[in-house]
Amino acid sequence: MSGRIFVLGYGNPGRQDDGLGPALAGRLDAMALPDVTVDADYQLNIEDAPALAEHDTVVFVDASVDAPEPFTLSRIRPASEIAFTSHSVSAESILAICEDHFGPPGEAWLLGIRGYQFEMAEGLTPEAARNLDEAVAFVQLLIRAWKEKAMESSGAHKKTILTIDDDPDIRAALRIVLEAEGFSVGEASNGEEGLKVAERIQPDAIIVDLMMENVDSGSVVAKKLKESAYAGPVYMLSSAGDTVRYNLDARDLGLAGIFQKPIDPKTLVATLKAKLKNK
Repeated sequence: MSGRIFVLGYGNPGRQDDGLGPALAGRLDAMALPDVTVDADYQLNIEDAPALAEHDTVVFVDASVDAPEPFTLSRIRPASEIAFTSHSVSAESILAICEDHFGPPGEAWLLGIRGYQFEMAEGLTPEAARNLDEAVAFVQLLIRAWKEKAMESSGAHKKTILTIDDDPDIRAALRIVLEAEGFSVGEASNGEEGLKVAERIQPDAIIVDLMMENVDSGSVVAKKLKESAYAGPVYMLSSAGDTVRYNLDARDLGLAGIFQKPIDPKTLVATLKAKLKNK
């Protein structure tokens, strides 16, 4: 295992703020974070125990009637005594069942999000919705920190991507996307600088804009990288129509591919991870 995280939100969305746990799980699930498994249910069940043994960290998420606003996070461990009815099981009991039958669970945490109303009605109260927003942002930060810690402890090498583009906004956007996915990022604002940075940091892959100080700056950089025997994949950034207009020969330039602007982050990340998987 390498930093796999399990987020389990539970509660009844039909009882107002009792639906905070499933609401957070739904928000995280929509993000499709790598190495993060998300599940939601009305209540914890003994059937949840096997999944805990398959992950390094688990976060149970529930609504709380008395937690300090906006939420609390506490470390939990297997219960010394398992006590439950046929309708509900505590998080500590699930951990104990996992430990007894499927192996020791990893780190376990309980995130209690403050709720206010628990009547039979759908929809969160405005106050609970604000607490949910803060909890989601906090869990995202936690996940990133845990994944970085797992990477450091495993001695895994972060893949480095060099982005060469004269638009600082595009470079900033690429940095945010790539760093969030565990890449290390280098930057250069023009072709000449990009070649120098590439020689210095030896990136695993390079993304270069076609049009910078000159209309074909990107193709010049790609040619020089090929001539220098750079071994990593080089991807070109191109606005709509540039590929046809300048009749780029990707093979002649030694390109691994061409990304059209605006870049789809999911396509970019999936392409890089697939290309660098065994390198």
